[in-house]
Amino acid sequence: MSQMTRLRNGAAALVLTVTASAPLQAGDAGAFVGGMLTSRVLHNMSDRTEAEQEQAYYAQQNAQQQQVQQAAPAQTATQTTEQKLDELNKLAAGGYITPEEYKAKKQSILDAM
Repeated sequence: MSQMTRLRNGAAALVLTVTASAPLQAGDAGAFVGGMLTSRVLHNMSDRTEAEQEQAYYAQQNAQQQQVQQAAPAQTATQTTEQKLDELNKLAAGGYITPEEYKAKKQSILDAM
């Protein structure tokens, strides 16, 4: 047996065709529509939860990557005394600093030891 139920909300109409072995009551159509809406809402909530979890995962990955990038320059900035003196010698040999600047910087490097 087939029964057609129309639900109206303003100008829009939702037409449901339900096939059942027993006659449907008015409450059965409401329960069907309610079940369909509940199912859709739960599906949307599941999609949103998955999207939020994915966003949190990528935010965490991005934060970890930034921490690694920030730590890398600090490691390269740390030079040994020998490396600092070699660089200072190259600057002096190239004429980039004066002999007075060379002596002052060399003394500060040695004092920092």
